[in-house]
Amino acid sequence: MSEITLRQLEYFAAIAETQSVTNAARHCHVSQGAVSLALGQLEHALGVTLAMRQRGRGIALTPEGQEVATRARFIADQVERLRDAVSKAHTGLSGRLSIGVFTTLAVHVVPHLIDWFCARHPEVQLVFVEGSGPEIQEALFAGRTQLSIGYETQFGQDCTMEVLQEFHRKVAVSPSHPLAEYEEIGFAQLAQFPAAFLNLEPALQHTLAEFQRHGVTANVGWLLANVPSIHSIVGRGLAYSLLMQPTENSMEDRPLVFRSLSDETQANSLVAAVPTGVSRSAMVAEALAALHAQWK
Repeated sequence: MSEITLRQLEYFAAIAETQSVTNAARHCHVSQGAVSLALGQLEHALGVTLAMRQRGRGIALTPEGQEVATRARFIADQVERLRDAVSKAHTGLSGRLSIGVFTTLAVHVVPHLIDWFCARHPEVQLVFVEGSGPEIQEALFAGRTQLSIGYETQFGQDCTMEVLQEFHRKVAVSPSHPLAEYEEIGFAQLAQFPAAFLNLEPALQHTLAEFQRHGVTANVGWLLANVPSIHSIVGRGLAYSLLMQPTENSMEDRPLVFRSLSDETQANSLVAAVPTGVSRSAMVAEALAALHAQWK
């Protein structure tokens, strides 16, 4: 049996409704020949005659044609509903919006987005998927999220990125740490002291590679799963760290100071990413507007 197409069913539903090939063609905004061809192809695919032309009286459906017409109308109606639903989801500001967020950025990004949408578009249901760089990228391409927020180095070439803000890592230390007396610090100086680094990829790999690029090896004292723990270790003067987002105090209310790196390092911009070639829905566009407003 030949393949039955949606177009054939749509045209046949119009034939059944108008009882005329000419009127069906007008209804579907196509040529009469296109409708006649689709009718012949559908009859061939099903192996039965569906309609008989009556001179001067239009089209008469056979019993088989009446059965197919009922089902064709139902399918055509469902397809139209599907188109309407997709259009509403793409252009409307209501429904579910799933956003991937790099773990360390969640505390900065999530409250702002919730506040923005609650105030402006309460019918949008926000869902956040937090994870490492590879995890949020995998969720994006698996279709579990519509937008991902992270650092530029975490996304591949298959992503289209919008830069929200350019960042350079800074050295985080306690004011009592020996490194705190310097305004700028080099990797060779850092290598002399124990470090507390974030144990997330690709962040850790990039950090260690920076030391190697400058001819030294990092003295890794602790690998920790979250930034607040790093702040606490640094605040106690037990280690330094390299972080993107400065803060004045640790969770234990111990002061922190941030110093610039004297060695040349690559910027690692904060970005919002979508898969290349995927059109942005109205909800994704609104989330991007919210993020740009936050990081302007």
